[in-house]
Amino acid sequence: MKKILISMLVACTLTVSTISTTGCFGKFAAFNGLRGWNAKFSSNKFVNWLLFLVLNIIPVYEIFFTADVLILNSLEFWTGSNPLAAGDTYRETDTNGNSVTAVKMEDGSLYMRLDAATGEKQELVLQKDEEVIRILDVKGSVLKAAAFAEAE
Repeated sequence: MKKILISMLVACTLTVSTISTTGCFGKFAAFNGLRGWNAKFSSNKFVNWLLFLVLNIIPVYEIFFTADVLILNSLEFWTGSNPLAAGDTYRETDTNGNSVTAVKMEDGSLYMRLDAATGEKQELVLQKDEEVIRILDVKGSVLKAAAFAEAE
């Protein structure tokens, strides 16, 4: 039993160490998705902690991390996009009550909804080609386009 506990402690230490040193090699979308789900599973921190322990003992965290390292982050490195990144959502609200919600779409575009504190709403889509960034309304009409050159 003592050997199992020491092995689990070493595995957890290596996992945390690897995550902190290799974060620049990918989004770790599967692992971070599982971690985020675990954090939101319950409002009770003890229930979340217990679920965290169970998911480590079963080795769900280890399986997700290994899948990220060997498959998903490798795909992201070679293709430029992570298959699990589509659908990622970002939300931010400023101190005045204005908010923005952005969702990465499967085609690589970015859907954005802007909600002003006054109640005004605007929906936009950002698309990026090799040389142009476009801002479109949700009907597909181009509102603004800007050319750019990627840094070498």
